[in-house]
Amino acid sequence: MVEYVRGAREVLQELRQYEPELFKELKKNMRTDINPIIKPIESQINSAVTSQLRGVRKAGMFHDGRSRWSGVTVSSRVGTGLKQLVWIQGKGKASTVGFEYMELAGIRRRPPRPVSKGWNETGIGWRSYIVSGQGDGMIEMLKRFGKPGRFLWKRVITRRREIEGKVLDIAEGYNVKVNRKLG
Repeated sequence: MVEYVRGAREVLQELRQYEPELFKELKKNMRTDINPIIKPIESQINSAVTSQLRGVRKAGMFHDGRSRWSGVTVSSRVGTGLKQLVWIQGKGKASTVGFEYMELAGIRRRPPRPVSKGWNETGIGWRSYIVSGQGDGMIEMLKRFGKPGRFLWKRVITRRREIEGKVLDIAEGYNVKVNRKLG
């Protein structure tokens, strides 16, 4: 069960406005305390997945383009959104999107199109391409890792209680600091 900190958004916005140094310190401490939890997740994904994908790469399934697997970088940040106090995000290394594609590959609301949606070129004409099935092949290969959300999401969920506990401890500590400043 996710615990929501009521009023956290308003408090963080006011803290950012009236006590910017304390807000920066809070963000830094959140990241510092959560990093020991998320960095092992990052290394686990990079080592386990990369070793299993090596054989597939030789089979011609992957390439050296922008959508290649190059590993993942996991980071956290403090947000001032409605419900989220901490964001945990994974991105492909070296400006690639392979991690993002492979993390969510297989989520479909409808069957794939036989021909892509078209787009207008800046030059003359309308462009589209015939869908070749490479995406379906990638999804089949990725089934060995589980359902979509197969890398980062499932590992973060298994450590959710630990992450929530750290966040709540830090938030409580800053609650005391803010109360002392106001008192």
